[in-house]
Amino acid sequence: FLWIGKAQEKLGELEAAQDAWQQAQSINSSDYYSVRARDLLIGAAPFSIPNIYNPDTDPAKEHAEAASWLRITFNLPADTDLDSLGALESDIRLQRGREYWELGLYDEARLEFESLRATVSKDAADSFRLANYMLDLGLYRPAIFAARQVLDLAGMKNHAETLHAPAYFNHIRYGIYYSDLVEPAAEKHEFHPIFIYSLMRQESLFEGFVHSAAGARGLMQVIPATGANIASQNNWLIEYTAEDLYRPMVSVRFGTWYLASNRELLDNDLYATLAAYNGGPGNAIEWQRLASGDPDLFLESVRFTETRNYIRAIYETYRIYESIYSTGQ
Repeated sequence: FLWIGKAQEKLGELEAAQDAWQQAQSINSSDYYSVRARDLLIGAAPFSIPNIYNPDTDPAKEHAEAASWLRITFNLPADTDLDSLGALESDIRLQRGREYWELGLYDEARLEFESLRATVSKDAADSFRLANYMLDLGLYRPAIFAARQVLDLAGMKNHAETLHAPAYFNHIRYGIYYSDLVEPAAEKHEFHPIFIYSLMRQESLFEGFVHSAAGARGLMQVIPATGANIASQNNWLIEYTAEDLYRPMVSVRFGTWYLASNRELLDNDLYATLAAYNGGPGNAIEWQRLASGDPDLFLESVRFTETRNYIRAIYETYRIYESIYSTGQ
């Protein structure tokens, strides 16, 4: 339907194009093609900047509202304590995970916490407790998954439904983590912060210690060879090693710099910029040539399935961030 609409638009059949895009956007409100169709209907450019950006939240108030919602939704006794870990405190996996975390053994800690999260996946109260604990610990990936478990148990199976959940859950699942690093880096390189948050969420789900099979490391998943090149070009005074990519400050600085350099190379085309970040700038240049300035044609020209999915996922996430943080929710 998206492409039927674009074809009709090219033929000058604007009403037919609008009808096709209306059908496209109604099929799945959070799917990339529905989101793009909606943007075409309202004349919004790809990755258009929100008119209002309100990153301010009130965690204490939102936590209390979410706890009240949980008691009502799951018919919990009014005196149910949702502020503490309860019985989870005595679980050996939580104890081991906490000790591993304090020792800096992050992969081992995550395995323990993930095992515990899977065990409580059918218990909304314990999933909520665990999400809170992981959030306070700074282990955002399990916190995000635990928060989603609560919404799944509440019957919220798609993005459109989850966005109507209490704001606390959306601010966990689409958090503005590491904002003290992201906001100034985004401003320096003239990106909107939610673009960086969307990419970071896709790359690492906000785990600074994560590494990929290809060797990419940290929040922004920078490959060591790329990191060394960035350090050299920026006259990085501190002696650089690949281990530095696990440091959030380094990862955010290097990742945003590399994004900006690819954006400059690719004439401010953010689709091509993302393709370069994931699939290499040489490939992105070729795909850009084939697309002749059409972002949707660019996506279909991308020959790597992973890179196509990568662009689509970040676009979807960007629009979710926009809906959450442009309304003051």
